[in-house]
Amino acid sequence: MIGWATVVAGVVYSAFLVTPLFGTRLDPARSYVSELAALDQPHDLVFRAVDALVGLVVVAAAVHLVRRPGARAVRWAGVALGLFGVATLLDAAAPMTCAPSADAACAAAEASRSALAFGVHEVSSVAANGAAILAVVLLAVARSRGRTAAQPASPLEGAMLVGLPLVAVPGLLVVLEETVGLGLDGVVGYVQRVQVLALSGVLVTIGLVVLRGSRWARRRA
Repeated sequence: MIGWATVVAGVVYSAFLVTPLFGTRLDPARSYVSELAALDQPHDLVFRAVDALVGLVVVAAAVHLVRRPGARAVRWAGVALGLFGVATLLDAAAPMTCAPSADAACAAAEASRSALAFGVHEVSSVAANGAAILAVVLLAVARSRGRTAAQPASPLEGAMLVGLPLVAVPGLLVVLEETVGLGLDGVVGYVQRVQVLALSGVLVTIGLVVLRGSRWARRRA
């Protein structure tokens, strides 16, 4: 059940791909995905519901990984995944009040704040990025352990290893852009969307790993 739910959550997490169907006016090059859930956006409830659903499922998957016997790295990955799920729930509960990429007044208010003047949403977004990166690193380590150099990587392990840089590099760039500023205003939306798609793939992969582990356990019973 947890495995299939995580697969579905991974697919749903990429819901921003269907934004053209909603007629959104946000520029994908300059806007963060979280701006779709800003209170001044016409379909904010849809994207907040997506965040809430994904957050709840990820927390449940994290509990499953923490309680699952096996490598310590997997359990710590579960802890990091749980932090990502909680931060995603906070994103849904405390959305942005406006979309700065589409509202000059909102952008001016954002620009006037000091680098340390973060709100709940900004803190949860940074925490989600950091936790997601840590979870993927730990899962990649766990999947690679116990395999000799002569043994080929499994498809699931390969997917995790491919997902690692696609989550980590864009995620670090987004965190640095939000905290110290890197001058990526014109492309930060695309950078973050790469990361979100990679996270969607990672969540699907985690769900498949859980499913495979459950089937193996049933065969052993």
